[in-house]
Amino acid sequence: MILDRDLRLDLFEVALRVASDPSPESEKRKLLTVALRDYVSSQEAEGKTKKCLSRVWVSPPEKARDMIAWARNHPQLALDPRLLHLGALLATFPFVGGVTGVIGRATALDGRVEPAEVRRRARALWGDRSSIDVGARKVYTTLLRLGVLEGGGRGPLVRGAMLGAEGEMAAWTIHALLLTRGVTAVTDSELGAAPELFWTKLSRPGGGYPLLARHSESGHRGVWVAEAPFGTTSPS
Repeated sequence: MILDRDLRLDLFEVALRVASDPSPESEKRKLLTVALRDYVSSQEAEGKTKKCLSRVWVSPPEKARDMIAWARNHPQLALDPRLLHLGALLATFPFVGGVTGVIGRATALDGRVEPAEVRRRARALWGDRSSIDVGARKVYTTLLRLGVLEGGGRGPLVRGAMLGAEGEMAAWTIHALLLTRGVTAVTDSELGAAPELFWTKLSRPGGGYPLLARHSESGHRGVWVAEAPFGTTSPS
């Protein structure tokens, strides 16, 4: 699914607050519409803005349900709320992870990237369609709104704030990387160079996050592995 709305921190916070309500999921979607009317037009509160936010926090894809449920129950562990929302966005929108990876690779090499180049590379990956161009623009605009990118407009995009993630939140962020890539494991070396996570600094991953574990393979290579099988839902 392509992200077709740029999102702000206040909108993410509204969605998380609604998602944390004990009501059934169908009722939460109605509550989200009502809550969003204080921030966006009625059309957006019932349309695409609601659809995007609902996918992140209220009704995530099946593969991400356990991970999102854990985050809904532990928001206080995030050193910065933006970490929580960006991780959830990667986990529920692999397209966002792909575009973020494009930006991360380009800025690692040159320190900057032109918005038009991000859109060109996105079209090269997913097809030369206007929807891909629009989706890529919505991704980097969201990153700009969250402050992990700076610049834009007529100038280049450059890296902005680095969000720290420690212990359980660091492990949860690694799980977000696995989900956005659609894989079940990542090595320490791959993790250290992951362009999708250019906006975060991981410290001492682990600390009891239940859905990810680190294993040592031959040669003492560390591998992070998703513990719960994708497509299953454990109690939250």
